[in-house]
Amino acid sequence: MAFPTQYLFTVLEVSVRWGCTQAQIIDWAIAGELDLLYGFSPVRFGETSIGGLMSIDGNEVRPLFRQHAESARKVYLTQARPDTATAWQRITEPPHGVRVMASDIVISADEIARFEATHEISRKLHSGPGTPSKYDWDGFYVELIRRVHLDGIPERQKDLIAEMQDWFIGHSSEGEAPDESTIRRRIQAVWKGLKGEAA
Repeated sequence: MAFPTQYLFTVLEVSVRWGCTQAQIIDWAIAGELDLLYGFSPVRFGETSIGGLMSIDGNEVRPLFRQHAESARKVYLTQARPDTATAWQRITEPPHGVRVMASDIVISADEIARFEATHEISRKLHSGPGTPSKYDWDGFYVELIRRVHLDGIPERQKDLIAEMQDWFIGHSSEGEAPDESTIRRRIQAVWKGLKGEAA
């Protein structure tokens, strides 16, 4: 039994997919080329309370993705666009807006497919001579760096291996993943370096 295909992608995942910067993706959203989403707990727009995935304004989250300066760690969204609306709606509760971090912002698989078709983007995960790898190792290393950067390194190597195996399963259309020994070989040098062990 295969897992369902992935529906939502972070800005980081999309930047790896397209080989561009995260700042470029946000700039395309500001220009109206892409729809950014955020999953809201119920918030108030005037007299109406709404929750769930809603479109957000790229201008408000641009400080999270600065390309040539230090990015902000968080911003506060003051408006959003629910599915039922055609224009931005001002958030009235909480009064200061909704806090959001870069990793909270997502793009739907349908939106990615639409953008790629519009701009005739062909996705190339592998390059160079020989048969392409069955697994997305470039994405694997990006996720490994993201995990260590945001959450640190777990106590046991086997826990990190299990996490990365789950990542492959979640990002494979067929729910496939390399075996534990293959992943161990890929992360062993990184693990020893982070733990201060001899290589």
